[in-house]
Amino acid sequence: MGCGTLTRGSTIQECDELIPSGTRARLILINFDDVGRIYETEDGVITSIELNGTAYLFTGFKDNVKKSEESVRSSQSKKRFIHRAGMVIYEVDQLQKLNIKDIAKGRFMAIVESKGETNDSIELLGRECGLQIEAGVIRSAHDTQGVFVINLSTPDNGVEWEYKLPQTFGGSYQDGLDLIDDLIEFRIFDDHFVDAFE
Repeated sequence: MGCGTLTRGSTIQECDELIPSGTRARLILINFDDVGRIYETEDGVITSIELNGTAYLFTGFKDNVKKSEESVRSSQSKKRFIHRAGMVIYEVDQLQKLNIKDIAKGRFMAIVESKGETNDSIELLGRECGLQIEAGVIRSAHDTQGVFVINLSTPDNGVEWEYKLPQTFGGSYQDGLDLIDDLIEFRIFDDHFVDAFE
């Protein structure tokens, strides 16, 4: 079978099978250079990540985390993808400003969870070339109410692209959550954040 040959269709039988829109209000960032190895199934489902560092948890409220993908044509006329993730950071203290400065200089993989708690709800973005901060306003006393709005995407250099759409993270929803727990150094149990996740 040739590259780009269709191998399946898509059907939906009932309205209640539709997944809800939006994302869970948390984003996990991993320094791109800290990823040692990624293990996956034949179908591309990620089953484990070997890290030489840690993953970092960012939480928010309601729809503070955004995720999208875009199809593009490379200069060699090959179809590739752009991964995008965005988040709101409510901490505006000096330590967080230094952290955001590091985000602006870095390259990351991101784990984002869509609503619905299905086997495919949790995805890894930026596996091939990572995500970098997008140029533009990240904080405005008037437009963003003084908090930071950080948007990350596939590097905008016209050379690097993602070869695949974001990959499913974990063989099931619970596997994905367990993998996340293994990656982050700590978990937040504050009721304030737990409510935001529901």
